Amino acid sequence: MLAGMFREWSSWVYPFVCELCGCGSPDERYVCPACQERFTSIEPPFCAVCGEPAEGSFIPGGMCSRCAEDAPSFEEARAVYVNDGELRELLLSFKYAGALHLAGTFAGMMAEAVRGNRHWFGGRERLLVPVPMHRRKLVRRGYNQAEELAVLLGKELGWAVARVLKRLPDRMPQASLAREQRLRHARKIYGVRESKLKHCPVRGRDVLLVDDVFTTGATADACSRLLLCAGASSVCVLTLARTHHAWHG
Repeated sequence: MLAGMFREWSSWVYPFVCELCGCGSPDERYVCPACQERFTSIEPPFCAVCGEPAEGSFIPGGMCSRCAEDAPSFEEARAVYVNDGELRELLLSFKYAGALHLAGTFAGMMAEAVRGNRHWFGGRERLLVPVPMHRRKLVRRGYNQAEELAVLLGKELGWAVARVLKRLPDRMPQASLAREQRLRHARKIYGVRESKLKHCPVRGRDVLLVDDVFTTGATADACSRLLLCAGASSVCVLTLARTHHAWHG
């Protein structure tokens, strides 16, 4: 009861109240700095390509064994946090429970990471492309979380956004597939929106693919292939979080 009263009081003092502790957040976010510090940051060493945190031996090129054997289509994938604990719960709410108000908070965290790591993505400004959602799911959910992140990230960084990819009809849940199956399957369920390419071409552009969570890399690889075929000079990937040991499951 006291916690509820404090939350109500703090909402009058601070329009933004932390989703985790209920304290007012002075920086216009729904996660306060103290709670954000509890998230598991992804720190070096990690694979130079897929960003998987290192727990074994890396080859001299700085890549994990998976990327060394079968390099993905994207040049570099980076995530800010490990997808676990309280962050995972917030992301599930954001993705499945209509917590759209968290988009600005998450995009702010991603923008901070980009600004704080100037060497990421070749240090170049990039065209932001969100991972698409099928229109039926978009109607049911009301929003595409990847697109919401890309738009707000673009505002934070001053980078343009292009919605040039589409998700094709598919009845098979990817969560039930092993990694190799997901890689093959993902290449069949994404496509390019030719009409959008005419108005916002990617040819000759350095692209940054945006999503909420990096799991196996299958979606990122499939979308990157399409963007490269459409003429992109390079494709990198940014997500707020990633599943640890993603390349091994």
